[in-house]
This record gives sequence, C-alpha cells and structure tokens, in this order.
Amino acid sequence: MKNFTIQTRYNLTFIVCDPLTELGFVNAFSTRMTNDSNQQNEFTLGNFSDDQKARVITNRKQFQSALECESFTLVTAKQIHSDFIRSIKDENDAQTEPQEGDALTSNLSKILLGIQTADCMPILIADPKTKAFAAIHAGWRGTFADIAALTVERMKQEYGSRPKDLHAALGPAICAENFEVGSEVLEQFKTRFSYAANLISNIQSNGKGHFDLNACNVQQLIDAGLKPEKIYDSALCTVNRNDLFFSYRKERGHERYTGRLMSAIGRSN
Repeated sequence: MKNFTIQTRYNLTFIVCDPLTELGFVNAFSTRMTNDSNQQNEFTLGNFSDDQKARVITNRKQFQSALECESFTLVTAKQIHSDFIRSIKDENDAQTEPQEGDALTSNLSKILLGIQTADCMPILIADPKTKAFAAIHAGWRGTFADIAALTVERMKQEYGSRPKDLHAALGPAICAENFEVGSEVLEQFKTRFSYAANLISNIQSNGKGHFDLNACNVQQLIDAGLKPEKIYDSALCTVNRNDLFFSYRKERGHERYTGRLMSAIGRSN
C-alpha cells in the first residue's frame, strides 16, 4: 500500500494518503474498524435511515475528531450515481442540506468534503497551487460518465487549476477480480472508451465479465492531464478486505442494510 498509511486515533482506524497530507490537505478513507465495543466494527458514516440518523451523526463527529477537524464544516452529497458536480462557494453554501450529485469541489479552508462508498471508487483530488480540492464518488455509472475527468475540468473552470499540478488518491473499492457486470455494461464501456477492452477480464458464456474500475479511473485522470506519478492508488479491495471495509456486494446490500465508508478531504488554511 505505497503512499498510504493506516492510522488509529480516538478509537477509529482510517487510511491516509501521505502525499496529500504532505501537501497540506487533511484526508482520510474510513474503515469499519473501531475499538468501541458498542459498535462491533460497524462504524458507518452514511446512507442512514431515520432510525440510524442519530448514530451516523455521532459517528461523523467522532470521525472529524479523529482527523482533528472538529471545527470544519462537513459537506456531503445526496449521491445518485450521476456526473453532477457541486462546487462549495462559501460557508452558507456548505451548511445547506446535501444536494444531488456525486462530486464536490471547493477551495475554502475548514471545509471537509465527504463522499460515501461501499464498493464504488472514492477519489480525492488536491491542488497545492490553488488550494482547491475535490471528493468524487465513482461507481460504474459515474465512471462511464467520466466523472473524474469532469471534476478536473470543473476545478480548471472554478479555481484555475492546472491538471499537471493536481494530485489524486484512489481509495478502497471493489477490485476487478470481484466486480462482475453484465454484457450490456461491458458493451457500453467498449463503445465509449478505446482502452476499455484492456480493462475487461473473465468473459463468460453468458457475456458477463469483470471490469477494472481502478484502472479505468486512473486512465481517465491521465487523459484529463494528471501526471501518472501524482496518482496514488491504494489498490485495496472492499470485497477481499470485508473485515476492514463495508462491501455492498459481499454483504448483499440489496437484501439488508450495509454500512458506508467515508472518504474526506479539506485543509485548515
């Protein structure tokens, strides 16, 4: 896990991308692990129903404390597997209710952008020149819509970011060996992306196959102008490490409640 370290603070275990920290950005990818005996390694940070709301709010405060950003305003999104991007322009904007979308950007200090996942790809982007940053939720639909590249473009437009200056961290997500999708999904990717065939493996007689979300998002970031050496992939699989991360597929989230991880980024000044 080059460029990433596992940390434990305030009874929580989380993962940090060291290069982003060195650039002055607070960042973390949460895990389900906690030393709190009442949680039993079910430390969820999103996607709550009414009866879970109080618990998730408490967990989020604990997560912010572990990141030493208690005074930050946490901004999240009502994620819908889209290519919608929201830019946070001021404190009032940050304090509004979560809006529909799957990427958040800002250049404000003491704002923490957070997205929630449980197999989808979380991406954090930092610009050390303009101090802008972003958090992206990229499931297969968002990846197909090129949401990572669109977020880079938004950062160019909003903050004057230059892609070559950007650093990106890819957090825990379902890996290719566990991400089986239907033939219609594979065909969509092959139609849109010239390199898609290189990301597909284990084709079955029924047309289903496995798709590499990590590699696809890395390529999209490179195509958007990021330098490969500034893209850091944790290469952690939520299915293979279900002891450490929530996995919607592994835990059959369509049948019962599955917790959510949070990936967050911000800066103090």
